[in-house]
Amino acid sequence: MQKELDQLEQQLNQRIYNLFKVKFDGNKSAFARASHCRESTIRRLFRNEQGITINLLLRIANALDVTAEELLKDIKYSDKDV
Repeated sequence: MQKELDQLEQQLNQRIYNLFKVKFDGNKSAFARASHCRESTIRRLFRNEQGITINLLLRIANALDVTAEELLKDIKYSDKDV
């Protein structure tokens, strides 16, 4: 179960990273400012050292000019035991 969650989180982080590279040309400081968070948060997120909260997801989506729904599209968690 945890392995699947980690993979889904990595998939979300990769989507964010790909959009960030295009819009911010790799500038983590500018992305952090636009997301209203610290640059260290962005670095930890991209290194998969930190999870993403709903609050942060919404701020990141806004900075990337997309919706949270677009970032989460086709990311599905299906734990049969729940």
